[in-house]
Amino acid sequence: MTSRSDIKRIFISRPISEVGTALLTFESKGGKLIAESLVKFESVFFDSPEQTDVIFFSSMRSATYFLNQHSFISPVQKIACAGQETARKLKETYQLSVDFIASNAGNPSEGAVEFHKWLGSRTVLFPKSEQSLNSYSKGIPNHQKKEVTVYRTLSDLKSIPSCDLYIFSSPSNAKSFLACNQLPENAKCIAWGTSTMNYLSSQQISPIHSLKTGTLEELDDYINELGSFNSEAHEI
Repeated sequence: MTSRSDIKRIFISRPISEVGTALLTFESKGGKLIAESLVKFESVFFDSPEQTDVIFFSSMRSATYFLNQHSFISPVQKIACAGQETARKLKETYQLSVDFIASNAGNPSEGAVEFHKWLGSRTVLFPKSEQSLNSYSKGIPNHQKKEVTVYRTLSDLKSIPSCDLYIFSSPSNAKSFLACNQLPENAKCIAWGTSTMNYLSSQQISPIHSLKTGTLEELDDYINELGSFNSEAHEI
């Protein structure tokens, strides 16, 4: 077991503006928080795709890079996405109402089954990363889907000081971290969804938890459950 006093330094592979309130509370109480994305992105030019019945955004990033080059979306075109956080940001940033939201964004396999049932026989466009795992598009017949690469993910290698708890937000971030860092022997890890968990497992790293919905609220709840940042001593 790791006592509350053992958690002195935490790393999360996200910028400080995207870490939630529990980690900020930890920092405000004297803990050391390192919030650094270990990947960077660049746009990929694409020809305007033919219209489909549905556009599926796997993340806000895929939406942003797509809409930067192709801002018009027909009013009759349905919008689908993976998770509540992406849906919220699409509404706030682009005033796009979402017709389908995967209920379990942290588990793409389950979300894909749910999406395929909702899609039915309609056609769908997938704006995606060059390194996409294609979790939602695989299994859909080629005549029913179109895929367009709108951005690529590049490693941004950084040396990270030793921490007690590591939160990896994507397989790409975890891969970039391990390219020039080693996990301390007794460090704990949290994986952002099953894809990140599966990558860490392939590197013989066993996370203590995998986020299911992929929201900051879920991260806050889990961090608070650990008891590491409360005034009373707890064990995790």
